[in-house]
Amino acid sequence: MLNIQSELGSSSSCDVGSVPFESGNQSINVEESADDSPTVKTSLTRQQLSVLVIVNLSLISLASCYALLAPFFPKLAEKKGATSIQYGLVFGVFNLVILITSPVISILVPFISSKVIAATGVFVTGTCSVLFGTLNLSPHGTTFIVLAFAVRIVEAFGSASMFTVAYSIVGNEFTNRRATALATMDMSFGVGIIIGPSIGGVLYEVGGYMLPFFVLGGILLFQGFIMMFLLPESECIVENTKGDFRKIVFNSVFLVDMLNVLTTLLFLGFIEATLEPHIRPFGLQPSILGLIFIICGGFYAGSSLIWGCIFDKFPTSLLPLFISSAFCAASFIFVGPAPFIPLDTSLWLVIFSQIILGIGIGGKSIIGLNHSLRHTISQGLPDNMSTVAIVSGVFNSVNAFGGFLGPSMSGVLVEYMGFKGGSMVMLGIETAMIFVTSVHCLWLFAANRVKNQTKQVDEERVPILSS
Repeated sequence: MLNIQSELGSSSSCDVGSVPFESGNQSINVEESADDSPTVKTSLTRQQLSVLVIVNLSLISLASCYALLAPFFPKLAEKKGATSIQYGLVFGVFNLVILITSPVISILVPFISSKVIAATGVFVTGTCSVLFGTLNLSPHGTTFIVLAFAVRIVEAFGSASMFTVAYSIVGNEFTNRRATALATMDMSFGVGIIIGPSIGGVLYEVGGYMLPFFVLGGILLFQGFIMMFLLPESECIVENTKGDFRKIVFNSVFLVDMLNVLTTLLFLGFIEATLEPHIRPFGLQPSILGLIFIICGGFYAGSSLIWGCIFDKFPTSLLPLFISSAFCAASFIFVGPAPFIPLDTSLWLVIFSQIILGIGIGGKSIIGLNHSLRHTISQGLPDNMSTVAIVSGVFNSVNAFGGFLGPSMSGVLVEYMGFKGGSMVMLGIETAMIFVTSVHCLWLFAANRVKNQTKQVDEERVPILSS
Protein backbone atom coordinates (compact mmCIF):
# COMPACT_ATOMS: atom_id res chain seq x y z
CA MET A 1 0.00 0.00 0.00
CA LEU A 2 1.25 3.45 -0.83
CA ASN A 3 0.71 6.72 0.96
CA ILE A 4 -0.83 9.19 -1.48
CA GLN A 5 -0.55 12.87 -0.65
CA SER A 6 -3.39 14.84 -2.15
CA GLU A 7 -2.98 18.34 -3.54
CA LEU A 8 -3.83 19.88 -0.17
CA GLY A 9 -1.47 17.70 1.76
CA SER A 10 -3.90 15.15 3.16
CA SER A 11 -3.15 11.49 2.74
CA SER A 12 -5.14 8.39 2.17
CA SER A 13 -4.29 4.80 1.46
CA CYS A 14 -4.80 3.37 -1.98
CA ASP A 15 -3.40 0.26 -3.56
CA VAL A 16 -2.07 1.40 -6.93
CA GLY A 17 0.90 -0.83 -7.34
CA SER A 18 4.59 -0.17 -6.88
CA VAL A 19 5.19 2.37 -9.64
CA PRO A 20 5.71 5.97 -8.43
CA PHE A 21 2.79 8.10 -9.55
CA GLU A 22 2.89 11.79 -10.29
CA SER A 23 0.54 14.34 -11.80
CA GLY A 24 0.36 18.10 -11.96
CA ASN A 25 -0.93 18.38 -8.42
CA GLN A 26 -0.35 14.91 -7.00
CA SER A 27 2.58 12.67 -6.40
CA ILE A 28 3.49 9.53 -4.56
CA ASN A 29 6.94 9.81 -3.07
CA VAL A 30 8.03 6.68 -1.35
CA GLU A 31 11.33 5.54 0.10
CA GLU A 32 11.63 1.97 1.31
CA SER A 33 13.02 1.67 4.81
CA ALA A 34 14.83 -1.31 6.24
CA ASP A 35 11.56 -3.02 7.13
CA ASP A 36 10.16 -2.39 3.62
CA SER A 37 7.61 0.10 4.93
CA PRO A 38 7.26 3.36 3.00
CA THR A 39 8.58 6.49 4.65
CA VAL A 40 8.58 10.09 3.49
CA LYS A 41 11.31 12.63 4.24
CA THR A 42 10.12 15.73 6.04
CA SER A 43 13.20 18.02 6.33
CA LEU A 44 13.74 20.97 3.98
CA THR A 45 17.09 22.20 2.74
CA ARG A 46 17.85 25.93 2.72
CA GLN A 47 17.59 25.99 -1.08
CA GLN A 48 14.22 24.25 -1.07
CA LEU A 49 12.88 26.68 1.52
CA SER A 50 14.15 29.66 -0.50
CA VAL A 51 12.53 28.36 -3.69
CA LEU A 52 9.22 27.69 -1.97
CA VAL A 53 9.00 31.07 -0.23
CA ILE A 54 10.04 33.20 -3.22
CA VAL A 55 7.84 31.39 -5.73
CA ASN A 56 4.76 31.34 -3.50
CA LEU A 57 5.00 35.02 -2.56
CA SER A 58 5.25 35.86 -6.26
CA LEU A 59 2.21 33.72 -7.05
CA ILE A 60 0.16 35.48 -4.37
CA SER A 61 1.01 38.88 -5.86
CA LEU A 62 0.50 37.69 -9.42
CA ALA A 63 -2.95 36.30 -8.61
CA SER A 64 -3.85 39.50 -6.76
CA CYS A 65 -3.03 41.57 -9.85
CA TYR A 66 -5.01 39.20 -12.07
CA ALA A 67 -8.08 39.43 -9.82
CA LEU A 68 -8.12 43.24 -9.70
CA LEU A 69 -9.94 43.58 -13.01
CA ALA A 70 -13.22 41.91 -12.04
CA PRO A 71 -14.56 44.45 -9.51
CA PHE A 72 -13.15 47.65 -11.07
CA PHE A 73 -12.59 47.34 -14.84
CA PRO A 74 -16.19 46.90 -16.18
CA LYS A 75 -17.34 50.23 -14.74
CA LEU A 76 -14.33 52.08 -16.19
CA ALA A 77 -14.75 50.34 -19.55
CA GLU A 78 -18.38 51.44 -19.81
CA LYS A 79 -17.41 55.02 -18.98
CA LYS A 80 -14.88 54.86 -21.81
CA GLY A 81 -17.57 53.75 -24.25
CA ALA A 82 -16.78 50.00 -24.33
CA THR A 83 -19.60 47.48 -24.70
CA SER A 84 -19.98 44.38 -22.55
CA ILE A 85 -18.81 42.30 -25.52
CA GLN A 86 -15.59 44.30 -25.78
CA TYR A 87 -14.61 44.28 -22.12
CA GLY A 88 -15.71 40.64 -21.86
CA LEU A 89 -13.13 39.82 -24.52
CA VAL A 90 -10.51 41.78 -22.56
CA PHE A 91 -11.13 39.36 -19.69
CA GLY A 92 -11.17 36.29 -21.93
CA VAL A 93 -8.08 37.02 -24.03
CA PHE A 94 -5.89 36.42 -20.95
CA ASN A 95 -6.59 32.68 -20.94
CA LEU A 96 -6.45 32.46 -24.72
CA VAL A 97 -2.91 33.83 -24.69
CA ILE A 98 -1.91 31.38 -21.93
CA LEU A 99 -3.40 28.53 -23.99
CA ILE A 100 -1.30 29.50 -27.01
CA THR A 101 1.97 30.58 -25.40
CA SER A 102 2.47 27.95 -22.69
CA PRO A 103 3.71 25.23 -25.12
CA VAL A 104 6.11 27.75 -26.69
CA ILE A 105 7.52 28.69 -23.29
CA SER A 106 7.98 25.00 -22.46
CA ILE A 107 10.14 24.64 -25.57
CA LEU A 108 12.34 27.54 -24.44
CA VAL A 109 13.03 26.07 -20.99
CA PRO A 110 16.02 23.87 -22.05
CA PHE A 111 17.71 26.85 -23.74
CA ILE A 112 17.08 29.70 -21.27
CA SER A 113 17.63 29.75 -17.51
CA SER A 114 14.40 28.83 -15.75
CA LYS A 115 15.11 31.52 -13.15
CA VAL A 116 15.42 34.16 -15.87
CA ILE A 117 12.13 33.08 -17.48
CA ALA A 118 10.28 33.12 -14.14
CA ALA A 119 11.70 36.47 -13.03
CA THR A 120 11.00 38.02 -16.43
CA GLY A 121 7.44 36.75 -16.32
CA VAL A 122 6.88 38.29 -12.87
CA PHE A 123 8.46 41.59 -13.95
CA VAL A 124 6.34 41.78 -17.13
CA THR A 125 3.14 41.01 -15.21
CA GLY A 126 3.91 43.70 -12.62
CA THR A 127 4.67 46.26 -15.33
CA CYS A 128 1.39 45.49 -17.11
CA SER A 129 -0.53 45.83 -13.85
CA VAL A 130 0.89 49.33 -13.39
CA LEU A 131 0.02 50.16 -17.01
CA PHE A 132 -3.52 48.90 -16.48
CA GLY A 133 -3.82 51.45 -13.69
CA THR A 134 -3.22 54.25 -16.20
CA LEU A 135 -6.05 53.24 -18.56
CA ASN A 136 -8.36 55.75 -16.91
CA LEU A 137 -6.20 58.41 -18.61
CA SER A 138 -6.81 56.88 -22.04
CA PRO A 139 -9.07 58.56 -24.60
CA HIS A 140 -12.56 57.13 -25.03
CA GLY A 141 -13.57 54.61 -27.66
CA THR A 142 -11.29 52.51 -29.86
CA THR A 143 -8.05 53.78 -28.34
CA PHE A 144 -9.09 52.59 -24.88
CA ILE A 145 -10.10 49.13 -26.12
CA VAL A 146 -6.88 48.68 -28.13
CA LEU A 147 -4.72 49.69 -25.16
CA ALA A 148 -6.66 47.42 -22.80
CA PHE A 149 -6.21 44.44 -25.14
CA ALA A 150 -2.51 45.17 -25.67
CA VAL A 151 -1.73 45.40 -21.95
CA ARG A 152 -3.82 42.32 -21.11
CA ILE A 153 -2.14 40.22 -23.83
CA VAL A 154 1.37 41.10 -22.67
CA GLU A 155 0.35 40.52 -19.04
CA ALA A 156 -0.93 37.06 -19.98
CA PHE A 157 2.39 36.22 -21.65
CA GLY A 158 4.23 37.19 -18.47
CA SER A 159 1.87 35.13 -16.32
CA ALA A 160 2.21 32.13 -18.65
CA SER A 161 6.00 32.35 -18.33
CA MET A 162 5.77 32.33 -14.54
CA PHE A 163 3.17 29.53 -14.39
CA THR A 164 5.01 27.25 -16.82
CA VAL A 165 8.46 27.55 -15.24
CA ALA A 166 7.44 27.80 -11.57
CA TYR A 167 5.97 24.29 -11.55
CA SER A 168 9.14 22.95 -13.16
CA ILE A 169 11.39 24.73 -10.65
CA VAL A 170 9.47 23.63 -7.57
CA GLY A 171 8.81 20.13 -8.91
CA ASN A 172 12.49 19.67 -9.69
CA GLU A 173 13.57 20.83 -6.22
CA PHE A 174 11.07 18.69 -4.28
CA THR A 175 11.61 15.19 -5.58
CA ASN A 176 10.47 13.62 -2.31
CA ARG A 177 7.73 16.09 -1.36
CA ARG A 178 6.46 17.19 -4.75
CA ALA A 179 2.75 16.89 -3.94
CA THR A 180 2.98 19.09 -0.86
CA ALA A 181 5.19 21.65 -2.59
CA LEU A 182 2.93 21.97 -5.64
CA ALA A 183 -0.11 22.15 -3.37
CA THR A 184 1.34 25.24 -1.67
CA MET A 185 1.55 26.89 -5.10
CA ASP A 186 -2.10 26.21 -5.85
CA MET A 187 -3.14 27.52 -2.47
CA SER A 188 -0.94 30.61 -2.86
CA PHE A 189 -2.63 31.46 -6.13
CA GLY A 190 -6.01 30.97 -4.45
CA VAL A 191 -4.97 33.26 -1.60
CA GLY A 192 -3.99 35.90 -4.14
CA ILE A 193 -7.36 35.63 -5.89
CA ILE A 194 -9.06 36.19 -2.53
CA ILE A 195 -6.97 39.05 -1.13
CA GLY A 196 -6.49 40.92 -4.41
CA PRO A 197 -10.05 42.32 -4.67
CA SER A 198 -10.16 42.86 -0.88
CA ILE A 199 -6.99 44.96 -0.72
CA GLY A 200 -7.88 46.51 -4.05
CA GLY A 201 -11.26 47.63 -2.72
CA VAL A 202 -9.67 49.40 0.23
CA LEU A 203 -7.03 51.04 -1.97
CA TYR A 204 -9.73 52.07 -4.45
CA GLU A 205 -11.62 53.91 -1.71
CA VAL A 206 -8.42 55.66 -0.63
CA GLY A 207 -6.95 56.65 -4.00
CA GLY A 208 -9.35 55.74 -6.79
CA TYR A 209 -8.86 53.44 -9.78
CA MET A 210 -5.10 53.84 -10.20
CA LEU A 211 -3.90 53.10 -6.67
CA PRO A 212 -4.73 49.33 -6.45
CA PHE A 213 -2.94 48.58 -9.73
CA PHE A 214 0.05 50.75 -8.82
CA VAL A 215 0.53 49.23 -5.35
CA LEU A 216 0.06 45.55 -6.24
CA GLY A 217 1.89 45.92 -9.54
CA GLY A 218 4.76 47.64 -7.75
CA ILE A 219 5.00 44.80 -5.25
CA LEU A 220 5.19 42.33 -8.14
CA LEU A 221 7.95 44.37 -9.81
CA PHE A 222 9.96 44.29 -6.58
CA GLN A 223 9.48 40.53 -6.34
CA GLY A 224 10.72 40.15 -9.90
CA PHE A 225 14.04 41.72 -8.90
CA ILE A 226 14.17 39.60 -5.73
CA MET A 227 13.57 36.47 -7.79
CA MET A 228 16.34 37.35 -10.23
CA PHE A 229 18.96 37.81 -7.50
CA LEU A 230 17.86 35.47 -4.68
CA LEU A 231 16.06 32.55 -6.35
CA PRO A 232 18.47 29.60 -6.48
CA GLU A 233 19.28 28.36 -9.97
CA SER A 234 17.39 25.17 -10.72
CA GLU A 235 17.82 22.98 -13.76
CA CYS A 236 14.44 22.12 -15.25
CA ILE A 237 14.39 18.62 -16.69
CA VAL A 238 12.17 18.32 -19.75
CA GLU A 239 11.13 14.77 -20.58
CA ASN A 240 9.91 13.56 -23.94
CA THR A 241 6.25 12.64 -23.97
CA LYS A 242 5.87 9.02 -25.05
CA GLY A 243 2.28 8.38 -23.99
CA ASP A 244 -0.37 7.52 -26.55
CA PHE A 245 -2.01 10.93 -26.95
CA ARG A 246 -4.78 9.78 -29.28
CA LYS A 247 -5.68 6.80 -27.11
CA ILE A 248 -6.05 9.07 -24.10
CA VAL A 249 -7.86 12.03 -25.64
CA PHE A 250 -10.21 10.21 -27.99
CA ASN A 251 -11.78 8.18 -25.23
CA SER A 252 -15.40 8.79 -24.35
CA VAL A 253 -14.85 8.81 -20.57
CA PHE A 254 -11.94 11.23 -20.90
CA LEU A 255 -13.96 13.53 -23.16
CA VAL A 256 -16.91 13.66 -20.77
CA ASP A 257 -14.56 14.40 -17.86
CA MET A 258 -12.91 17.22 -19.80
CA LEU A 259 -16.27 18.70 -20.83
CA ASN A 260 -17.14 18.92 -17.15
CA VAL A 261 -13.80 20.58 -16.46
CA LEU A 262 -14.41 23.03 -19.31
CA THR A 263 -17.63 24.28 -17.76
CA THR A 264 -15.91 25.20 -14.47
CA LEU A 265 -13.84 28.05 -15.93
CA LEU A 266 -16.64 28.91 -18.35
CA PHE A 267 -19.01 29.55 -15.43
CA LEU A 268 -16.37 31.39 -13.42
CA GLY A 269 -15.52 33.57 -16.42
CA PHE A 270 -19.17 34.45 -16.96
CA ILE A 271 -19.54 35.61 -13.35
CA GLU A 272 -16.19 37.39 -13.39
CA ALA A 273 -17.11 39.58 -16.36
CA THR A 274 -20.81 40.26 -15.66
CA LEU A 275 -21.55 40.18 -11.94
CA GLU A 276 -20.41 43.73 -11.17
CA PRO A 277 -22.91 45.40 -13.55
CA HIS A 278 -25.65 43.09 -12.23
CA ILE A 279 -25.16 44.15 -8.60
CA ARG A 280 -24.25 47.77 -9.36
CA PRO A 281 -27.79 49.00 -8.46
CA PHE A 282 -27.14 48.01 -4.83
CA GLY A 283 -24.60 50.86 -4.60
CA LEU A 284 -21.95 48.82 -2.79
CA GLN A 285 -18.73 50.39 -1.58
CA PRO A 286 -15.65 49.17 -3.52
CA SER A 287 -14.36 47.26 -0.48
CA ILE A 288 -17.67 45.40 -0.11
CA LEU A 289 -17.78 44.80 -3.85
CA GLY A 290 -14.32 43.23 -3.65
CA LEU A 291 -15.50 40.90 -0.90
CA ILE A 292 -18.43 39.75 -3.05
CA PHE A 293 -16.01 38.69 -5.75
CA ILE A 294 -13.82 36.59 -3.45
CA ILE A 295 -16.69 34.47 -2.12
CA CYS A 296 -16.74 32.09 -5.08
CA GLY A 297 -12.95 31.65 -5.11
CA GLY A 298 -12.85 31.26 -1.35
CA PHE A 299 -15.39 28.45 -1.31
CA TYR A 300 -13.71 26.86 -4.33
CA ALA A 301 -10.41 26.70 -2.44
CA GLY A 302 -12.05 25.73 0.84
CA SER A 303 -14.05 22.87 -0.66
CA SER A 304 -11.13 21.41 -2.63
CA LEU A 305 -9.87 19.28 0.25
CA ILE A 306 -13.36 17.91 0.91
CA TRP A 307 -13.90 16.97 -2.74
CA GLY A 308 -10.45 15.35 -2.85
CA CYS A 309 -11.23 13.26 0.23
CA ILE A 310 -14.57 12.23 -1.29
CA PHE A 311 -12.86 11.11 -4.49
CA ASP A 312 -10.22 9.16 -2.53
CA LYS A 313 -12.98 7.35 -0.65
CA PHE A 314 -15.19 6.70 -3.69
CA PRO A 315 -12.80 6.67 -6.68
CA THR A 316 -15.11 4.69 -8.97
CA SER A 317 -18.28 6.66 -8.23
CA LEU A 318 -19.40 9.64 -10.28
CA LEU A 319 -22.11 10.58 -7.78
CA PRO A 320 -19.91 13.41 -6.39
CA LEU A 321 -19.67 14.80 -9.93
CA PHE A 322 -23.47 14.90 -10.18
CA ILE A 323 -23.69 16.59 -6.79
CA SER A 324 -21.19 19.27 -7.76
CA SER A 325 -23.04 19.79 -11.06
CA ALA A 326 -26.27 20.27 -9.10
CA PHE A 327 -24.57 22.99 -7.03
CA CYS A 328 -23.55 24.80 -10.24
CA ALA A 329 -27.04 24.55 -11.70
CA ALA A 330 -28.62 25.86 -8.49
CA SER A 331 -26.23 28.79 -8.50
CA PHE A 332 -27.49 30.05 -11.85
CA ILE A 333 -31.08 29.58 -10.74
CA PHE A 334 -30.61 31.97 -7.80
CA VAL A 335 -28.05 34.52 -9.03
CA GLY A 336 -30.53 36.24 -11.39
CA PRO A 337 -32.80 34.92 -10.10
CA ALA A 338 -34.39 32.71 -12.75
CA PRO A 339 -37.69 33.90 -14.22
CA PHE A 340 -39.49 30.76 -13.05
CA ILE A 341 -38.95 31.36 -9.32
CA PRO A 342 -41.02 34.02 -7.50
CA LEU A 343 -38.12 36.03 -6.08
CA ASP A 344 -36.71 39.46 -6.81
CA THR A 345 -33.04 40.23 -7.31
CA SER A 346 -31.40 40.57 -3.90
CA LEU A 347 -27.89 40.75 -2.53
CA TRP A 348 -28.32 37.73 -0.27
CA LEU A 349 -29.35 35.59 -3.27
CA VAL A 350 -26.23 36.73 -5.15
CA ILE A 351 -24.02 35.85 -2.17
CA PHE A 352 -25.71 32.47 -1.74
CA SER A 353 -25.27 31.71 -5.45
CA GLN A 354 -21.56 32.57 -5.25
CA ILE A 355 -21.10 30.19 -2.33
CA ILE A 356 -22.70 27.21 -4.04
CA LEU A 357 -21.02 28.00 -7.37
CA GLY A 358 -17.60 27.92 -5.68
CA ILE A 359 -18.40 24.56 -4.10
CA GLY A 360 -19.74 23.20 -7.38
CA ILE A 361 -16.90 24.19 -9.68
CA GLY A 362 -14.38 22.95 -7.12
CA GLY A 363 -15.92 19.48 -7.28
CA LYS A 364 -16.25 19.40 -11.07
CA SER A 365 -12.62 20.44 -11.59
CA ILE A 366 -11.00 18.13 -9.04
CA ILE A 367 -13.16 15.10 -9.78
CA GLY A 368 -12.88 15.62 -13.55
CA LEU A 369 -9.08 15.65 -13.42
CA ASN A 370 -8.68 12.72 -11.03
CA HIS A 371 -11.33 10.55 -12.68
CA SER A 372 -9.86 11.11 -16.16
CA LEU A 373 -6.39 10.22 -14.90
CA ARG A 374 -7.60 7.12 -13.07
CA HIS A 375 -9.58 5.94 -16.09
CA THR A 376 -6.67 6.54 -18.45
CA ILE A 377 -4.36 4.35 -16.38
CA SER A 378 -7.06 1.69 -15.98
CA GLN A 379 -7.21 1.37 -19.78
CA GLY A 380 -3.71 -0.09 -19.86
CA LEU A 381 -1.59 2.99 -20.40
CA PRO A 382 1.57 3.10 -18.28
CA ASP A 383 1.36 4.75 -14.88
CA ASN A 384 4.29 7.05 -15.60
CA MET A 385 5.27 10.65 -16.26
CA SER A 386 4.44 10.47 -19.96
CA THR A 387 0.83 9.47 -19.43
CA VAL A 388 0.26 11.87 -16.54
CA ALA A 389 1.88 14.72 -18.48
CA ILE A 390 -0.60 14.26 -21.33
CA VAL A 391 -3.60 14.19 -18.99
CA SER A 392 -2.40 17.20 -17.01
CA GLY A 393 -1.53 19.09 -20.19
CA VAL A 394 -4.97 18.56 -21.69
CA PHE A 395 -6.55 19.52 -18.36
CA ASN A 396 -4.64 22.82 -18.30
CA SER A 397 -5.50 23.55 -21.93
CA VAL A 398 -9.18 22.87 -21.33
CA ASN A 399 -9.11 25.15 -18.28
CA ALA A 400 -7.53 27.94 -20.31
CA PHE A 401 -10.04 27.50 -23.11
CA GLY A 402 -12.92 27.64 -20.63
CA GLY A 403 -11.39 30.74 -19.07
CA PHE A 404 -11.37 32.38 -22.50
CA LEU A 405 -14.79 31.18 -23.58
CA GLY A 406 -16.63 32.24 -20.42
CA PRO A 407 -15.91 35.99 -20.46
CA SER A 408 -16.14 36.10 -24.27
CA MET A 409 -19.58 34.46 -24.31
CA SER A 410 -20.76 36.53 -21.37
CA GLY A 411 -20.29 39.80 -23.22
CA VAL A 412 -22.43 38.63 -26.15
CA LEU A 413 -25.10 37.09 -23.91
CA VAL A 414 -25.46 40.12 -21.66
CA GLU A 415 -25.46 42.49 -24.64
CA TYR A 416 -28.45 40.77 -26.27
CA MET A 417 -30.18 38.92 -23.42
CA GLY A 418 -29.26 40.73 -20.22
CA PHE A 419 -27.69 39.15 -17.15
CA LYS A 420 -30.72 37.02 -16.28
CA GLY A 421 -30.96 35.68 -19.82
CA GLY A 422 -27.24 34.91 -19.87
CA SER A 423 -27.45 33.09 -16.54
CA MET A 424 -30.25 30.96 -18.00
CA VAL A 425 -27.95 29.99 -20.86
CA MET A 426 -25.34 28.91 -18.28
CA LEU A 427 -28.06 26.90 -16.53
CA GLY A 428 -28.95 25.26 -19.84
CA ILE A 429 -25.30 24.34 -20.48
CA GLU A 430 -24.98 22.71 -17.06
CA THR A 431 -28.31 20.89 -17.46
CA ALA A 432 -27.08 19.54 -20.80
CA MET A 433 -23.83 18.40 -19.14
CA ILE A 434 -25.76 16.56 -16.44
CA PHE A 435 -27.79 14.83 -19.15
CA VAL A 436 -24.73 13.89 -21.21
CA THR A 437 -22.91 12.58 -18.13
CA SER A 438 -25.97 10.57 -17.05
CA VAL A 439 -26.46 8.96 -20.45
CA HIS A 440 -22.77 8.16 -20.68
CA CYS A 441 -22.76 6.59 -17.22
CA LEU A 442 -25.75 4.42 -18.12
CA TRP A 443 -24.04 3.35 -21.33
CA LEU A 444 -20.85 2.46 -19.45
CA PHE A 445 -22.84 0.56 -16.83
CA ALA A 446 -24.58 -1.49 -19.53
CA ALA A 447 -21.32 -2.13 -21.40
CA ASN A 448 -19.52 -3.24 -18.23
CA ARG A 449 -22.41 -5.51 -17.28
CA VAL A 450 -22.31 -7.24 -20.66
CA LYS A 451 -18.53 -7.50 -20.40
CA ASN A 452 -18.72 -9.07 -16.93
CA GLN A 453 -21.39 -11.52 -18.01
CA THR A 454 -19.29 -12.56 -21.01
CA LYS A 455 -16.25 -12.97 -18.78
CA GLN A 456 -18.23 -15.08 -16.31
CA VAL A 457 -19.45 -17.35 -19.10
CA ASP A 458 -15.91 -17.77 -20.41
CA GLU A 459 -14.64 -18.63 -16.93
CA GLU A 460 -17.36 -21.28 -16.51
CA ARG A 461 -16.34 -22.90 -19.78
CA VAL A 462 -12.65 -23.22 -18.88
CA PRO A 463 -12.90 -26.38 -16.70
CA ILE A 464 -15.00 -28.16 -19.36
CA LEU A 465 -12.59 -27.35 -22.14
CA SER A 466 -9.55 -28.24 -20.08
CA SER A 467 -10.95 -31.60 -19.12
